[in-house]
Amino acid sequence: MKKTVLLGVLVMACGRAVVEQPPPTDASTPSAVSYLPENRAVVIGNVVNLRQGPGTVYAVVGQVSRGDTLVVMGEGENWYRVYIPDRSLFAWVYSGLTEGADLP
Repeated sequence: MKKTVLLGVLVMACGRAVVEQPPPTDASTPSAVSYLPENRAVVIGNVVNLRQGPGTVYAVVGQVSRGDTLVVMGEGENWYRVYIPDRSLFAWVYSGLTEGADLP
């Protein structure tokens, strides 16, 4: 009887370990840190403010310069919600000061 219980515990433990492993990824499965090229925008203004929200009434949380690339995560009316990977920063930028973003 003890052998059966022990075997059952081992089988359950092994099965559980397999379930907790992350699924394998391949080239067709994007990882959490990969970004699609069409979700990027390039800054065309000389010095552009990054804001806490989609409007000039929101606080400035940083700045970007002409030629900087931003990862576009979403959009509001005339504003893009962007992520700057080197700074680990989420912010909003006025869309008229960027080019290249093509959101669905």
